[in-house]
Amino acid sequence: MTQLSTGNTFDSKEFKVGHAKKVWRRTEKPMAGGFLVKNVADFVTEKGIRSGMAIVKDTSEGADDKDVKVLKWADITAAIAGDGIDSLGIIGFLLEDIPVASADTVATATVIDKGEIYGYMLGNTPAVATAVANAVKGMTQKNGMNITVVD
Repeated sequence: MTQLSTGNTFDSKEFKVGHAKKVWRRTEKPMAGGFLVKNVADFVTEKGIRSGMAIVKDTSEGADDKDVKVLKWADITAAIAGDGIDSLGIIGFLLEDIPVASADTVATATVIDKGEIYGYMLGNTPAVATAVANAVKGMTQKNGMNITVVD
């Protein structure tokens, strides 16, 4: 296994910077580190997981306290249209991009639960970003999470 010298991904031989847009305006102390992303294989075709993606605890059998999953935009928009974003159990948002070389990539995540995120980063299209930003603005303060959406 080759360790990538930048970021938080292992088993990757190269790293390409994704976009020039700012994701975070300000972040406070991140949640205690060491989160292991368990659904990396869901992001192989995208070749990475973008900063600002929503994070939930992995509740599957055998998962421990530091196992998390990254939500896909389809999951979030379905929840907004259905039971609401609170039903997802979001614990925070991803601080940095995670490059994904293959389904075998092992990735750790730094999760931000207090900070200011730019609204345009909360979706894969402007319409989705607006819907997610509006839902996050109305999200209840659970587990001390305090994310502010800024324009």
